[in-house]
Amino acid sequence: MEKRILVIDDDEGVAWVIRKTLEPFGHEVVVKTTIKAGLKALDKFSLILLDLVLPDGNGIEALQEIRVFNPNALVIIVTAHGRMESAVDAMKEGAYDYLEKPFDIDELKIVVEKAFRDISMREELLKLRQTKEETKSSEIVGKSKGMLKVFKEIGRVAPRDVTVMISGESGTGKELVARAVHNNSRRKFGSFIAINSASIPGELLEAELFGWEKGAFTGASEKTSGKIQAADGGTLFLDEISELNIDLQAKLLRFLQEKEYSPLGSSKIIKADVRIIGATNKDLMSCVKNGTFREDLYYRFNVIEIRIPPFRDRRDDIVPLARHFLKESVKTFELPPKDFSKDAEKALEEYDWPGNVRELENTIKRTSILSRDSVIERRDLFSNDYNSCSVKEFLEEKLTGFLTEMKKLDKSNLYETVISEVEKALFSIVLNETEGNQVGAAKILGINRNTLSKKMKEYRVYDKNN
Repeated sequence: MEKRILVIDDDEGVAWVIRKTLEPFGHEVVVKTTIKAGLKALDKFSLILLDLVLPDGNGIEALQEIRVFNPNALVIIVTAHGRMESAVDAMKEGAYDYLEKPFDIDELKIVVEKAFRDISMREELLKLRQTKEETKSSEIVGKSKGMLKVFKEIGRVAPRDVTVMISGESGTGKELVARAVHNNSRRKFGSFIAINSASIPGELLEAELFGWEKGAFTGASEKTSGKIQAADGGTLFLDEISELNIDLQAKLLRFLQEKEYSPLGSSKIIKADVRIIGATNKDLMSCVKNGTFREDLYYRFNVIEIRIPPFRDRRDDIVPLARHFLKESVKTFELPPKDFSKDAEKALEEYDWPGNVRELENTIKRTSILSRDSVIERRDLFSNDYNSCSVKEFLEEKLTGFLTEMKKLDKSNLYETVISEVEKALFSIVLNETEGNQVGAAKILGINRNTLSKKMKEYRVYDKNN
């Protein structure tokens, strides 16, 4: 790891001391004497020493800008005796530590080395998390106009620590978008905790979020932290927030406003630095109008909304995403290489995918495992949908295994056996459908009634005495 330090301070004496102290230990120190010059060089440094009083502005305001444009950088405040109150304010704004002028050389070395150790540990933790999640389908694939708009919105909101609402139909990938916001924010070194509000009974959801004290309710045998505490320093993703009950909505609103909460069965106030991202597949304003969602919470969540278009409105993304899922499935299930035929790709694009990305992913996983050939055909994708494949394709699929076994016999009478079995099955199905009405059955089959009667006797089809 490169140990580069940016010093934003107009005091030449301070800059000289910092250089003389740190450069012998392999640190590269770059000094800028104004906020403007420092912000221009910002992206090249992971550690910044910032004075609170500068010729072109206030150090607190400079810190706020640094948090936006380089949220991963650690900032050490350099302050004089009379600025200690401002140093405390700076710590509240996210400063890593502070040094008091005139500072002790040994203290400077200790604080800087500690900062670089924390940066190194943070990067290692991020690598471990990324490795752990490699097996998950966490990549957002898309080139349609609708998804490019989503990507731009992720880029705009991720660095700004505001509440975000993600809306879209079920299965569109709302959690993936939430993860992308988290992974591109200053919170990416913290935890990403996801909870589905619809999957947990209302009376248990409050405990799941805020935790509880021992004895808070029946079965609470020990003190337990909630999801908010687990997400401290990171992001909490609340899926299907429209399912929160009104009482819990009030408590969540308080947390969003004050960044504090009380576990069940406790009067203790706990602070937590958590970014909340909500998601819904419903029209929340309609929920507000019918009284099932608080209006004040709606406006608190709706600071920024990212809308994910359904699959039917982004058909350009279907085949690339299908290929992505196929590649993942081949790797995960240790399968031989597979690809789609042109006809299969056409079928993928023509289908409306009412279940959106989730339905496509499940379809590709199933198909990758069940298809026997290296090229996936239309019939492989929609094996349960008879309207999606021709009669010829359907029969080929069903007869393949049967014919393989028949060919092993010396005298299989293959043609006669197959034709008679197909006719017998067909006549039986149609006659059952018409409840034995031969006129109706002959009409459906498109044959003469006498021919049908003859075949019925030959195959003993729909003979109640059989």
